[in-house]
Amino acid sequence: MGEKGRPRIRIEDLVEKGLWPEDWENIIYDMGRRGKNKTHIMEHFDLHRDTFYKLLKRDTKFADAVNKAMTYSQNYWIKFAEDAFIKGESKNINSNLWSLIMRNQYKEDWSEKQYIDHQTKGEKINDKDIVVRVIPPKDLDGDTDD
Repeated sequence: MGEKGRPRIRIEDLVEKGLWPEDWENIIYDMGRRGKNKTHIMEHFDLHRDTFYKLLKRDTKFADAVNKAMTYSQNYWIKFAEDAFIKGESKNINSNLWSLIMRNQYKEDWSEKQYIDHQTKGEKINDKDIVVRVIPPKDLDGDTDD
């Protein structure tokens, strides 16, 4: 039985139809080098958000280009802040806004989340070892039913 619905979009098809330039990877890399992010890439190539993320999942060449561009982009903003500090111009940077941008654009590397390891001595906690005891309610006199 054949596939239902529209055929999956592939980058090669977009290039072949002339909808995307042949040097699309270099365009994505260049955008990253200028500090642009995924939403800029979506806008440039006129991609719906859902289509963009579907392409990321199923096209390794596209995913590799976007991931590399995001590394370039992150480095652009780090260098931006470093240069300001080196030149003594850090007072011109709103550090709270810069930090917010970094935490939101580059979550994997700039997250303030704290991860809790739910293990003991390297072993996972076994649910069978957990005992739940029901505490009976107090009666009106303040005594408990035992």
